[in-house]
Amino acid sequence: MLKHIFFIFFFIVFSAFADSTILSLDSLLDKRVISSDHAYNVSKLITLDNQGRIKPYHTVASELIRKISRKKELYNQNPTQIILGMTVDPLFWQMVPIIKVSDYEVLKILNFDKNLVPFVSFFSKNQYILTDYVNSAYSKKPIDRTKFDKKILEVDERVNICSMIFSGNFIKMFPSIDGEWLPDVSMSVPGLDSVKTSSFQAIYRDVIYDAIENRNWNEANLMLEYIKSQQFEKAAYILPSNFKVNLEIFYNEADLFGWSRLFLIYFLFGIFLLIFLLINIFYSNHLIKKIILINKIFISLGFCIHFFALIMRWYISGHAPWSNAYESVIFIAFATMIAGYVFTKKSNLSLSAACLVSAMLLVVANLNWLNPEITNLVPVLKSYWLMIHVSVITSSYGFFGLCAFLGFLNLVLIIINDDNKIKSNVSELTIINEQSMMIGLFLLTVGTFLGGVWANESWGRYWGWDPKETWALVSCIVYATILHVRLLKTKKYTYLFNLFALFGFSSILMTYFGVNYYLAGLHSYAAGDPFPIPSFVYPSLIFFFIVSIISYFRYQKWILNESE
Repeated sequence: MLKHIFFIFFFIVFSAFADSTILSLDSLLDKRVISSDHAYNVSKLITLDNQGRIKPYHTVASELIRKISRKKELYNQNPTQIILGMTVDPLFWQMVPIIKVSDYEVLKILNFDKNLVPFVSFFSKNQYILTDYVNSAYSKKPIDRTKFDKKILEVDERVNICSMIFSGNFIKMFPSIDGEWLPDVSMSVPGLDSVKTSSFQAIYRDVIYDAIENRNWNEANLMLEYIKSQQFEKAAYILPSNFKVNLEIFYNEADLFGWSRLFLIYFLFGIFLLIFLLINIFYSNHLIKKIILINKIFISLGFCIHFFALIMRWYISGHAPWSNAYESVIFIAFATMIAGYVFTKKSNLSLSAACLVSAMLLVVANLNWLNPEITNLVPVLKSYWLMIHVSVITSSYGFFGLCAFLGFLNLVLIIINDDNKIKSNVSELTIINEQSMMIGLFLLTVGTFLGGVWANESWGRYWGWDPKETWALVSCIVYATILHVRLLKTKKYTYLFNLFALFGFSSILMTYFGVNYYLAGLHSYAAGDPFPIPSFVYPSLIFFFIVSIISYFRYQKWILNESE
């Protein structure tokens, strides 16, 4: 322990003399790094979180690093190595930049110019620098908080999480007889003349220091056996199987719904498929058809990965993977792909459209305001109706998403050319769009009625004009109206239907995101504290309006050419 304190003292003194400390940080971290093999053994230990979910240490570490740093790993160390290091070596890690601060004003207050800030930089003369700002933010109603207030609270949460990790009180691994889980316990260690009683963390910390110095992790690994024995002795009946633990670790590390996995498959091969399908309209040959087939094979591979990733999440969580905002988005992406496959025999363009819609949904799933953590179900959702009602109604969103993209694609095709081949494809896609909308409307209507049955079981009434119920009804009316546009018997039907299919999706966006995040009700995830509207929304709307106007005049030309 004295060697450890001397090392920290030397680090502080050295950092006061030269900027080269930043350059030497990596080498200092290398000297204090915890063995990756030992960290792997720790990652398989079972913990209990504050929401009552049993999960491996690996999951806890991954979630904490994502919250603190917005990264998957830091300084060539995996999350388990970092969190374990913060627990057993807090004095050192308090000086390592790990806390994400992206707001310039907050960085200015801290007198720091980089977006990763060390824990010690939040304190001056033993006073927490952000105290006044945090108190000011909490004194306001959530709806009245400024962007700066929200950034302050985000940073404050990260600092508090770090503080709890450093204190050793955050991660609970020791079950007690009465069912409570504790972060630390007392244990007896034989000494020279007597038996010494000390806390597990204190003993484990000393063992880790020796292991780092001697590069021998045998004793540290034996300490983990003590934790396992305590868990098996007092909580064997609730411990997950080794298979389930390993599967959850694989799920975490694979990150199949992340930017570099399914998104890339759907986006890249969806784009390639769309490009070669458009080329195939004008210049059809054997090579292009082969390329189209290869693209479809890779897309099918992505779809299978998507399916098994959902099954894994279902098995790990113990409930259907559409219980919160993040899960519902990745499920809607899956439903969209199903919609694409339903109509791929009629036109491969529907599959490429489904891929791109799914890719966009996965982008939404990876935005910061959606939490990808696996959580326990809230009591009201612990019902078989979750699997029935939510799956049916969210599946309809996938079909409507396909309708919107097909509508947009048809408007673009109208602009591109008035060739007969283009006209034939527009007519074909419009028919597919109608069929997709019919299926979507059927699912939405059935899902809404099933929701009423569930509401009666949960709240004692079938319908209460809750915002979600109201907007589900509005969406049903909107799409029923669009499907009846054909009764107008106008020459502009093809244009009007695709235009309405594109903009009609706004009712679904309101039903899903608007209600869940902006309106207070029984289905809201964050009423009163809405997330900011993404910056790309307004330019996208302007772009869609421009495309709609240009396609209108081009379609007018189509009509004139046909009449001549």
